[in-house]
Amino acid sequence: MPELPELDVMQEVLTDRIIGRTIAAVNTFHPGILKTVEPGLDSLVGKSITAISRRGKHLIFTVSDDLHLVVHLMLAGRLVSCQSNTKATKATGCLITFEDGEDLRIIENTTIRRVRVHVVRSPSDVEAIANAGVEPLSSDFTIDYLSQHVLGRKRQLKKLLTDQTIIVGIGTAYADEILFDAKLSPIRYGTTLYEEEVHRLHESIQSVLRWATDEIRAEAGGATLTPHERPFARIYKKTEQPCPDCGTKIAEIRYAQTQTYYCPNCQSQGKSIRDRRAWLTR
Repeated sequence: MPELPELDVMQEVLTDRIIGRTIAAVNTFHPGILKTVEPGLDSLVGKSITAISRRGKHLIFTVSDDLHLVVHLMLAGRLVSCQSNTKATKATGCLITFEDGEDLRIIENTTIRRVRVHVVRSPSDVEAIANAGVEPLSSDFTIDYLSQHVLGRKRQLKKLLTDQTIIVGIGTAYADEILFDAKLSPIRYGTTLYEEEVHRLHESIQSVLRWATDEIRAEAGGATLTPHERPFARIYKKTEQPCPDCGTKIAEIRYAQTQTYYCPNCQSQGKSIRDRRAWLTR
C-alpha cells in the first residue's frame, strides 16, 4: 500500500506534470470504484487541475475551490501517465484524459478492487478525511500530542501508529521501520512507555518518514509509478535476514494478510514474539 512517503513523491511529480492541464474526459471501468454520485464525473470536464495535495493516504486533485477529485489507492493502486492512444488494460480502474492527448490512469493489478475515487465539494466530505488525525510531519504533531494518544490508550504500538484517526499516512511498512528505529516492540502497549521512549518514538516517526521520502524520490526518478518493494527498508520484508544493527535474524508475525517484522534482540529483549495470529486484533 502506498503510504505517506510514496504519496508525497507522487504529489510532487504530478504537481510538476499536470497542474494547469485541462480535463477532456474522466471514465471509470471497475464497478464500485466511484464512491460518490453528486457532483458527477462530468463536472470535472473542461476544468483545469489547479492544485494537488495529500491528506493522510488520500491524494486530492483540486479543480476549483468547491470541486475536488479525491483518490485513495488502497493496497495495490498505482498512477500511470501515458499517451491517450495507449490501449487501456484490464487493470485500469479510472482514466483521466487531458486535452493535450495524455492520460493519468489509476491501475490496480489485483482481482479484488479496492481503490476509491470521490468527486466532492470539499475534501472533508470524504468521511476518512473528516475523521483524519494529525499529519506526522506537521507542526501539530507535537510530543504532547503523541503522549496524549499513546499513554492514554491501552493499545499496542503498531495499532496506534497505523490508526488513521490518530496519525495519518503511516501503514504497516513504515510502522515496522519506525518501531525498529525507536527500538520498541510492536506489541508493547503504549500505556507502558516512559517519557524518554515517547520522545524517541516521536523522533523516529519523523526521521523515518523523511528518510523514506528521500529514498522513494531517488528510486522513482520523476516517475509517477513509485517503487513497490521498498528495497531501502531495513527490516520490512526482511524475514530471516540479519538485523542491520545487531545481526540477529529478523522475525515475522503474520495475521490474515498483515505481516509485522521486528528484531527480537533490538526490540523485544532477545525474545521472539509468539505468533498467535490474533494480537493485531486486540
